[in-house]
Amino acid sequence: MDVIVPFCGAARCATHNKVFLEGQKSALLAVKGVRSAGAGSDGGERGDWSEEEWEVGMRAFGRGYAGWGISQAFYREKLFETYLGYKDLEDFLVGFWEGWAVSKDPENMLTMLRTWQTADVSQQEPYNGDFAAAMQAIQAKALVLPCKTDLYFPPEDSEIEVSLMREGIATLAVFPSIWGHWAGGPGDSKEDGEWLDEQLRGFGL
Repeated sequence: MDVIVPFCGAARCATHNKVFLEGQKSALLAVKGVRSAGAGSDGGERGDWSEEEWEVGMRAFGRGYAGWGISQAFYREKLFETYLGYKDLEDFLVGFWEGWAVSKDPENMLTMLRTWQTADVSQQEPYNGDFAAAMQAIQAKALVLPCKTDLYFPPEDSEIEVSLMREGIATLAVFPSIWGHWAGGPGDSKEDGEWLDEQLRGFGL
């Protein structure tokens, strides 16, 4: 692999990101009367999900995501109304976030959360948890594109990761978007798409 272009992501799950995921996991497990056993755990045995548990749990899950998937500025400017066409905030929370969540299998979501929380490029041979060594080992040219309003993967985390890479390997450019983690898609912002295309062209892609 000669080139990588990670955008709105990270080489490992940051501590604050794990805290967010703990909230999501705990909200979902609460309907089963199960507590989270901490980051990287899915709460253990809990049996099949009843229709009511699925509905209540996943709607709560969706509302939790609503405050993280997109930014404060997105809500401040009410793009859910002017850009996405929802009549008000509650319509957006129910129509988009709850609608998205209830279509998902809660067990799949718990697996996703566990995978996300434990993500760390250094947790493999030969690095064995040495994150700096893992970042130094990257040989592909990297164009790292965090979004300035991404609450999951803020630019500061990307700056740290790029600083650990070998000199000349990585270029960092910050997405000037208020769509948060949706920058570049699935927000369908024309301006975001144009900015991303410009960065890729400038990188020779």
